[in-house]
Amino acid sequence: MSNTQSIAPVPIDQIVKATKIFSQRTLAPSFGHGFLPYFSFKQGYLNLNNGSYGALPKVVTEACNELMAWQEENTDFYYRIGFIPPLINVREQLAKLVGASDVDELVMVANASTGLGLVLRNFLWQSGDAIVRCNTTYATIYKTIQYIHDVTPGVQISEFQLIFPTTPQAILDRWTKHIHNVKRSSPQGKNIVAVIDSIVANPAAAMPWKEMVKICKDAGIWTIVDGAHSVGQEVLNLADCGADFFVSNCHKWLNSKRGAAFLWMPKESQKIMLTTIPTSASYVTPGPDRPETNIISQFQYNGTIDYTTYLSVHVALQWREWIGGEAAIHAYCNNLAREGGKILAQTMNTTVMDPNGEFTKAMVNVTLPFPSDFQAQYDPSIGTALSNKLLAQNKYAVTYYHNNIWWTRVSAQIWNELDDFKTLGNALITICGEIVTEHKNANVPQDCKADSFHLYLQQPIRGAVALDLNNGVGAPRPITTTKVTPVGYHTHLASIRP
Repeated sequence: MSNTQSIAPVPIDQIVKATKIFSQRTLAPSFGHGFLPYFSFKQGYLNLNNGSYGALPKVVTEACNELMAWQEENTDFYYRIGFIPPLINVREQLAKLVGASDVDELVMVANASTGLGLVLRNFLWQSGDAIVRCNTTYATIYKTIQYIHDVTPGVQISEFQLIFPTTPQAILDRWTKHIHNVKRSSPQGKNIVAVIDSIVANPAAAMPWKEMVKICKDAGIWTIVDGAHSVGQEVLNLADCGADFFVSNCHKWLNSKRGAAFLWMPKESQKIMLTTIPTSASYVTPGPDRPETNIISQFQYNGTIDYTTYLSVHVALQWREWIGGEAAIHAYCNNLAREGGKILAQTMNTTVMDPNGEFTKAMVNVTLPFPSDFQAQYDPSIGTALSNKLLAQNKYAVTYYHNNIWWTRVSAQIWNELDDFKTLGNALITICGEIVTEHKNANVPQDCKADSFHLYLQQPIRGAVALDLNNGVGAPRPITTTKVTPVGYHTHLASIRP
């Protein structure tokens, strides 16, 4: 009996049996709490923070398990042949979804921070070059830009200030002036690169990013769009957007396994991309014999990883089509965020940052019910306490500090209903009251406060911990009486996670 097996490409749907639900005549439930059983949430968990890490439908989890089993059946087949055709298919599906002109404009990366970091590190920076970032640029990208500035003498950073509440037109007017000033002050022939958020993480704000890109393009400035929150939350037509690079996470709003993201780069932009990180064995030294670009083949394989996260996008897209499709999902979540934000503000007797909904997609920002005098200085211990007290109640929404005010960023998803916003509001009233009392009793050292979150971001350790003078070893400890396990820097950054 022959032991020969076929090594022909195998479609994902032949490997994954969990998706049979999509071909059956069963109907998906209406959006709302009826969808909770389709996810693996702990009993009673109130998840109003899809924006940070997304959520995996059970059917996608089951499909990932089957994909991992396929990987283990014959790892040599999987890594040498098997994963490649399904990966190309995922890229084709994503290219169609986001309106790319060609599948070879789009590659998979682990997350938006990885994709953005790859692009930024591929520019051959020289003295006199400039990078434009915002005060609201996501922290890892903000610090990547800082790193480039620190290690490359003469690279300048120009920071655009975004302060909410505001209006789209006010942003565009100020952005135009800022970009023109940067262009005017830069030496001729030098690279200028602007990093633009399509949807800012904190505060959650859908930006007029296409207009911002056009302003840069007209000025001859490269644009890298941080679209971490975009795919699955807004319609994209990247072929017409004018940007040079666009990165978005599939595991946030598109229901894939973490971490999966795509990097879109039109053919003209690919000349910037010399290498992946780590550098692929497909890398070719620049020179007359080098092909115009081989960056796509470099991205296909540059080290052993588990491709299950990328391949799960195929199943996630089937799932989203089964439950109603992109337009229906967007409409439900965006409307729920707007209406839920009003209910949350009414419950806490506070205000919505964006009452007209100009910046609101599926995330909404609402002021927390702290006394006005409590908002005077940024103290990271407050963020830590908010985070841990919410987790202790088996519920979560992001909290953050902006424009001298504490806010909550609430994500609306297909498993949420309006009552969830009222439940969160009542919990936050209690939690904020406890924090005010604890903070007053904690005698917080002044040097553990910061005049602003921006200053805290520059010196996070000093701002994040107080020294325990009782044992004399300088160990970090929580500043409030909230019970947490002090594990250092990351514990105290809980309030600025994505």
